[in-house]
Amino acid sequence: MPSLRPLARYLFLLLCFFPLAFVACKRIEKDLPPAVAAAVEKVKQRYCPDKRLCVFEVEVQIRGANLKLVGELSDAAARRDLVQAVKAAMPDFKVEDELRFLPDETLPSDERYGLVRVSVANLRSRPGHAAELALQQLMGSSVVILKKEENWYYVQTEDRYLAWLPSGSLQVGDQRMIETWGAADLVAFKNMYGAIHSEPKAEAPVITAVVLGNIFRRHSEGNGIAPGAKNRWLAVALPDARHGYIETESVKSVQEVFPNAPLSNGAVIAQAQRMLGIPYLWGGTSVLGFDCSGFTQTVFRLSGMRILRDASQQAREGAFLEVSDDFSELLPGDLLFFGENETRITHVAISLGGPRFIHASDFVQINSLDENDADYVEYRRRTFQFAKRFFDATN
Repeated sequence: MPSLRPLARYLFLLLCFFPLAFVACKRIEKDLPPAVAAAVEKVKQRYCPDKRLCVFEVEVQIRGANLKLVGELSDAAARRDLVQAVKAAMPDFKVEDELRFLPDETLPSDERYGLVRVSVANLRSRPGHAAELALQQLMGSSVVILKKEENWYYVQTEDRYLAWLPSGSLQVGDQRMIETWGAADLVAFKNMYGAIHSEPKAEAPVITAVVLGNIFRRHSEGNGIAPGAKNRWLAVALPDARHGYIETESVKSVQEVFPNAPLSNGAVIAQAQRMLGIPYLWGGTSVLGFDCSGFTQTVFRLSGMRILRDASQQAREGAFLEVSDDFSELLPGDLLFFGENETRITHVAISLGGPRFIHASDFVQINSLDENDADYVEYRRRTFQFAKRFFDATN
């Protein structure tokens, strides 16, 4: 009878090495072929050159003769073109599309949009209160919800910026909620700081604090206000249906607080000087605290012009100005950009005309680029790169 020992040894070796061979066939290549990397980058630059405004998080995995696309995109056209570009770059490979499109289709229909329900909502770079503050949003502003992670929503704001927002700061709903809110009789808070009270009297409990630019709607229950207080107090409702009373003189129409068309250079400076002394806050875009570009964006919006969120983004807007050493070409309302070089802008300020400017640095303050002025800042003079004009100089 033949011995079984050689056969057993063969089976043992087969069982040991077969899994290794299987894993080797399925291993993921870490280094992409240059043609694939170039194809992905070309599509990204076309559809999402600024990751602060769109989602293009794509990974290409090579498994044998297969290319798998994984990650997230927020543009359907980008997804289509990406698949075609990768197929063209590697025609002999099978391309598998496992990309996730945002907004997340698994979100309930009544959880696709949001209205900010707190006076100032803090949006973070990652889902967590310890994460970097990216920007702030004011009560009454709307967002599109792209996805949800535990108690955080990944949202896109009205100016297209992407960030994470805690769920408690939002009233969520469907598109009809946004349309109903936009069609309501809305008013905006015009003062720097204030409060909405539970009753039409100053000593009544506070329902919520409010700040400049908060938006709410007139509430029909205001008809019950006593005649003597009716002119002084206005009944308002918040995005989450809470309602209370605010002093009538502290609100205006939304169009009066946020004009639909650019105002004059003088209006820009008047708004900027209202903010003097407000402390610097990285990521701040409200009167509770500003970073440099949050300050310029807020001032411009209150003056009838929308600009993007960050200094490097604002530097891509406006009309370029030729500026001499005495800065005589600068007019009030022009934006000044600072940084290591023209392609790395890290600070922005509003010109007051000539060498003087107002900006958020430690706090909102006025400084100068003229070494003969008492408020001259040598560092700002050394890092000044260029200026842009946004408002009509004839105003």
